[in-house]
Amino acid sequence: MNTENLALRERLLFRTPIHQFSAQCKDIRRELAQSGHAGRARAINMLSELTLDLQSCLRRWHLQNPKAREHLSDEALTQEVRENLALLKNWAGDGNAEQVEADAAAIAKSNLTRLSGMADLGKINTRWGNDYPSGIAGAMRRGAILVTTNPPLVNIARKEEPKVWDPVRDELRRRHPNAPADRLVSLLTSRVVLRNCRALRPVFEISGGRLGYVNLQVNPKNATNAEKMIADVEFLYEELRRELNGTPNVVFKLPGTKESLPAAAHLTAKGIGVSITLGFAVDQHLAYAEVIERGKAAVSFVVMMGGRLDDPIKEELAASGMADATETARWASTAVVRRSYEMLYRQRKYRRSALLVASLRGPWGFDCAITDEEWPVFVTAFPDKAAEYDAEDRKIVCRIREPLPKDLMNRLRKSRLFAQAYDVGGLTTAGFNDFLPVRRTQDAFAQAWSELEGYVCA
Repeated sequence: MNTENLALRERLLFRTPIHQFSAQCKDIRRELAQSGHAGRARAINMLSELTLDLQSCLRRWHLQNPKAREHLSDEALTQEVRENLALLKNWAGDGNAEQVEADAAAIAKSNLTRLSGMADLGKINTRWGNDYPSGIAGAMRRGAILVTTNPPLVNIARKEEPKVWDPVRDELRRRHPNAPADRLVSLLTSRVVLRNCRALRPVFEISGGRLGYVNLQVNPKNATNAEKMIADVEFLYEELRRELNGTPNVVFKLPGTKESLPAAAHLTAKGIGVSITLGFAVDQHLAYAEVIERGKAAVSFVVMMGGRLDDPIKEELAASGMADATETARWASTAVVRRSYEMLYRQRKYRRSALLVASLRGPWGFDCAITDEEWPVFVTAFPDKAAEYDAEDRKIVCRIREPLPKDLMNRLRKSRLFAQAYDVGGLTTAGFNDFLPVRRTQDAFAQAWSELEGYVCA
């Protein structure tokens, strides 16, 4: 979605007083109609997108917020949608309006829409987001309130949209002619993040800074240097603060290495939120949550990279001769999520950090994150995994308190990696850096960063 469409979305769905809604809709239709034949394609696109927005989760942030005193009636909303569809039929024939109606029906049927609605009503305490650098504007229609990025994802963004990002790269080089490659990659990353920040900014503001965050990962090559990670974050925080003219709706991703503990302590003491990526073990979650709890940041995350733990456990179990290694291993991250949730929140009552489940391999990644308790869990998914979750009807129920069957736990315990991830004391702080999933993921992130350095210098 382009900036013009986002501005129109913000104007109508987030900024218009309830009593002025119908008048504002009429004004928008009149403005778009005045574009004439030459601007008709643009007007059709903008009105189509806006009409879809009005039939999505977006209406619940302001127009029909269940917690607000004043609500837009269903009748008033439906009437304006009908007026928009009638105008679209007049401009583009039945086909365009029918596509908008079909897309709206798909949103209404979506499991993610239902999950988001249950969260809005307080029936569950799980929110979801995009584990991808683009597409947040569309995902927000199903209730997405979060974005995660990392070097491979930034690399995907610039490859998918070279017409967008090549000029950004070139402008950054002109503005910073003496900047080293790593600084240019950080600046490029901030521009990818800013696009998502602006889309989510209204959610951030309406929620009082509780929701609407983008996760920005610092240079993974500095994963064992706390001072460099701190310097990266402080530089980027000021860049984003200037661009957004206020507190950035960003948390900064630090790797789950031992050197990130003092970095997280320093940053959260200043009120800067962090998101501890390369997280795979209960011991990591406990160590970082304890540090975050002593800080002042309003929002931080401890991440569970589910699939990136399950994958090597599957390899380990398969190598041992287990016939159902794939099915068994997919429960490993679920077990860790449930154990971490129990210890972080029910036992220690931590408030300043939340579990964020990422790197999903299937719908079970969503299921393991659903809670109805007072401590939230967040989940981010690639677009294909979000689509897979929506592909068939699902029950959205909280199972986070359920222990895994004993026979399944016994099979999982045949993996040394699982024991390290699940058992308290299974992974010491000194062993964070050498834990296999940490090393593998860190190497992949560093390789992607190097590729980005080549890109910005090309």
